[in-house]
Amino acid sequence: MKVLEIKSISKEESFIYYINRYKGMAVLEILSNQVEIPVTFAIETSPFSKKTIEIGALPNDLNYPVMPVQKALREYILTIDKRGVLPQS
Repeated sequence: MKVLEIKSISKEESFIYYINRYKGMAVLEILSNQVEIPVTFAIETSPFSKKTIEIGALPNDLNYPVMPVQKALREYILTIDKRGVLPQS
């Protein structure tokens, strides 16, 4: 299982300045098949600059265990956040 990309990332309005909420379409490679699923996630930055990533509920029709998908999404999101790819407004 591998996260290929997250397309159409948009930032949702948030009233708490240290929590950024996003939504998009994640493209996953599962058993040599590409699957596209909607994904929502939030990045919370602590006072010490530690980032916590929270993944929203995944679709019920995803035929793969949820924990590995969430772990791979967290790692991918952290990578694109460090590269500065996520929209700021």
